[in-house]
Amino acid sequence: MVQVRVMGYGEVKIRSYDVQIHRAGVEDLERRCEVGPTERAVLFIDTMGDPICRIRNSPMYKMLVAEVGGELVGVIQGSIKIATVHKPPKNLAKLGYVLGLRIAPLHRRRGIGSRLVLELEKWFAVNDVDYAYMATEKDNEASVNLFINRLGYAKFRTPAILVNPVDHHRALRLSSKTEVAKLKVEEAEFLYRKFMTSTEFFPDDIGNILRNKAEHGDLGGLSQR
Repeated sequence: MVQVRVMGYGEVKIRSYDVQIHRAGVEDLERRCEVGPTERAVLFIDTMGDPICRIRNSPMYKMLVAEVGGELVGVIQGSIKIATVHKPPKNLAKLGYVLGLRIAPLHRRRGIGSRLVLELEKWFAVNDVDYAYMATEKDNEASVNLFINRLGYAKFRTPAILVNPVDHHRALRLSSKTEVAKLKVEEAEFLYRKFMTSTEFFPDDIGNILRNKAEHGDLGGLSQR
């Protein structure tokens, strides 16, 4: 456990996640920090009683929680993986992925998020991570301000998450020549490596990812509504 004092706020305890102690508190915090602007669809991941389901299948993972006066007010997750980087002298790098940063609404803008990230980065450093990275919505001002303006992260790329009602495709007619086939994991892994290894930060453990039956989409970032 680490005890830190946030300027003008008081003592904050940061410790590793303990399923026996923190599970209910983390689940409640997740519900209070649903991801997405209020004027659009709000995305929420039900962790089904397992708050670390998003990182459990990573080679190395860690979750930290922040407590103030016995109340769980913040959480952050991190995982470490090997990925391609296509940068001499080596083509592989150890990456530390920051995700699942949540701060309780009444405790935001008080430096708790920064402390959680810094403590997670210490774990990355101890494990010889080359790069730390995270993903967030480009219009999530709180997250962008924290990682870019305060912590020195640099913009890497701008992906997109597309949402569409399922029943919208009822009128879609496919050609009778179209076939859909379910691939074996080994076949899918072969195709990923054949066509996507030129992508920077391509996960070297793609086989394990494909074998993970509890895949959850990543909604990383700081929920700040």
